[in-house]
Amino acid sequence: MASSGISNALRRSLLIKLISKPAPSREDVDSVVELTASKVVEALQAQSMTLYLVEGNDILFKHVYYSPTLWTSHPALEQKLQETAAILLETKLPLGTGVVGKVIATGEPVFFRNTESQAPFMNSMGDRTGFAVESMLTVPLKTTNVIGAIQVLNKEPSAGTAGLFVDRDLALLQEVAEYSATLIQRMLDPKFQLSADDTAKFVAKFTDLPLVTSPDEIEYDEKLVESVGDAIIRREGIFPHKRLTPTAVAAVMINPLDYAKRESFTQATDLGLEEIRVVSAALFETLLRRFFKDAKKDAASDNIDISSVAEVITSAYDTAGHSTEITAADLESEDSAPIVQLANRIIEDAYISGASDIHIEPQEKELMVRYRIDGLCQEKLRLPKQVSNALVTRLKIMCNLDIAERRLPQDGRIVFKKYTKKNIDIDLRVATGPMNHGEKVVMRILDKQKSTLPLTALGFSEENLAKYRDCIRQPYGMILHCGPTGSGKSMTLYSALAEVNTPDVNIQTAEDPIEYTLPGLNQMQMSRQIGLTFARALRCYLRMDPDIILVGEIRDEETAGIAVEAALTGHLLVSTLHTNDAPSTISRLGEMGIEPFNISASLICVCAQRLLRRVCKNCKVSYEPVGREKDILEKAIGWSGPIFKANPQGCPTCNGIGYKGRVGIHELMTNSETLTEAINKEVEVAELKRVAMKTGMKTLHQDSMLKVKLGLTTVEDALANVPPDLIL
Repeated sequence: MASSGISNALRRSLLIKLISKPAPSREDVDSVVELTASKVVEALQAQSMTLYLVEGNDILFKHVYYSPTLWTSHPALEQKLQETAAILLETKLPLGTGVVGKVIATGEPVFFRNTESQAPFMNSMGDRTGFAVESMLTVPLKTTNVIGAIQVLNKEPSAGTAGLFVDRDLALLQEVAEYSATLIQRMLDPKFQLSADDTAKFVAKFTDLPLVTSPDEIEYDEKLVESVGDAIIRREGIFPHKRLTPTAVAAVMINPLDYAKRESFTQATDLGLEEIRVVSAALFETLLRRFFKDAKKDAASDNIDISSVAEVITSAYDTAGHSTEITAADLESEDSAPIVQLANRIIEDAYISGASDIHIEPQEKELMVRYRIDGLCQEKLRLPKQVSNALVTRLKIMCNLDIAERRLPQDGRIVFKKYTKKNIDIDLRVATGPMNHGEKVVMRILDKQKSTLPLTALGFSEENLAKYRDCIRQPYGMILHCGPTGSGKSMTLYSALAEVNTPDVNIQTAEDPIEYTLPGLNQMQMSRQIGLTFARALRCYLRMDPDIILVGEIRDEETAGIAVEAALTGHLLVSTLHTNDAPSTISRLGEMGIEPFNISASLICVCAQRLLRRVCKNCKVSYEPVGREKDILEKAIGWSGPIFKANPQGCPTCNGIGYKGRVGIHELMTNSETLTEAINKEVEVAELKRVAMKTGMKTLHQDSMLKVKLGLTTVEDALANVPPDLIL
């Protein structure tokens, strides 16, 4: 049993190196050879082991090991074997020499035991090695070609097999050789790439999950696949094929180690993943084509990806004079097929990429399309400038805006389900504005299939989570969330409402737009065109017997006044505000004309927040901070120690970026007697911050450094979002 356990440790050590993306360098070969050799010796309880590599027309001895049990009865043998090992490591054999040469030439293993028929060979081996050889295993290191071999001699006497290897040992050594060969080949040849099938096989072995190699190995529930839909399956890389219970399914994945996608799939579908099997990327695509080909036949345009559409459009404006079926004139109408396809493909591609916003920006000589993913803008496309008007007009038509008005900003909403046959149920909040080179369009993606996350998943520290949960259970008062656009304010508010949303509580919301639809909430969409503003909705709600009121945003004096009035008259009011940190929210409300004594009397807490990029769990690099980084950590949280930074090469999990997903940081300022006194005295923001910190508030900077300590993000990303505190 011990042998099995040790071989499993070796298997995991080698496989984790194999399936991680960064290609090891040639300098790492020795460390992998050392790892393989030491673990093979342990797993097989071998008395001797030699690892050979092919270099040109020679076979090199890369590692030679002799067990101390060989010289227990013959002390003089120790020095002789050590000298032999030193000589061998400097030796080169011509290709084809001896048993090793035969194994390398044929790619087949050789297994000798000291039996009657094989005794002469074993005796000659003993003469060459200097000790009696009872059995020998030699296996090739083989990828697309043979790059070397591993040879082991004799089991330890303690193994109880009279020095003989058994068939199980051969199987184990062949498996180890398969992993080591692939890994060493990656190091020696930068052009060597693992095939999709090999990657799937190694992932399956690493995760101890079954491998699917053919579509016929799976049972299919067509209604289940259809109900989950093309978009979610592609985005999460999870193909559910069979319903096991009403809330659990069996599925196949390319990468079962991507727990973030597993969580995201469960949130989007309310289906747990009870059985998971591994497939290659090619087989995953085959399954998608098998189930979603009919929808694509119904809409030929849905079969074209974004790069194909972009290529058609660019070639129409190709100055080299290449002939093309579509002319430039065809593309300057918002109704032309390529423009309609382009608008749809941009939205679909952004959604599948996990973008939060799409920017369509006319430049001096071209049109640029960028996506915001995990808080950072990434360029996606560059198109000829001439298609700018047609594309913007098409997007305006999709959200019923005035296509003739190009001088003023406009706001609208696209209900994307009307324009696609794919199962993508999203809305887009659209803002247009005149820039110096034409109209820019920004679209915020609102995923209606995405539910809110629980409060525990938002990144609150234990201390802040306990305080915040006390605040949202107060019977009346005002809870405010502040931070810039896209800092997660709405998600936190919805998560808080989901926690207190019970049948005995009446919750009314006024939103612009409604971002998440929650059962049990009464949600009202604002419409400024007809005079339905936050202030008017609030007045209406005060006559509708509410317990909790959510106001999307406090933007003006009228809304602020009614919000404070609601909080002072027995209602719990939650809302958002655009300020940098929690203390400056007080002065912002003062600027809106709210009396200080009303602010202090109504306020329960202010929560300032930001979203930092999560450093990829799979490839993050540990290091010891020094200099300024160490000083910043010690000043902020009184601690310094090993922390993590992003791997510049990244890995498959994070698409080579080094970051994957985001985590919230929070500055939670709860009301207290001393804070009420400071607000009533109208002290300046810096003094208010000092008072709040004395009563237990952790600043955004301190919370960001706490996330660095926990290994969730990096110092670099924390400081890029929140500067160090001026007040200590």
